[in-house]
Amino acid sequence: MQLIQTPEFEAQVKQLRKTYRQIDIDLALLSVLEEGVRPQDNRLQNMGGMEVYKARLPNTSARVGTRGGFRVVYRVKDGTVILLLLIWAKSRTVNIPDSEIRRVASQY
Repeated sequence: MQLIQTPEFEAQVKQLRKTYRQIDIDLALLSVLEEGVRPQDNRLQNMGGMEVYKARLPNTSARVGTRGGFRVVYRVKDGTVILLLLIWAKSRTVNIPDSEIRRVASQY
């Protein structure tokens, strides 16, 4: 599978990098998605038939596990491409509305 970062995802990572210096180490864990492994993810409902998932990542900069770490939303497209759509720190933003996730996912 091919892993692609959307411009929204890249902008959010850039913003988070200012506070969480080790975010690149945490994002390296996403490489397992290329192998078809989906760690601790759950498929989101009401996404208009799109295969959209939310995964937890640890935040080593804040020394919290996956529970208080990062949330990553990604879309599996055609079974061969994984689009990284959104990322946020759970400590800053509790959740992103489904409508926002649908909007971003439908662009790709």
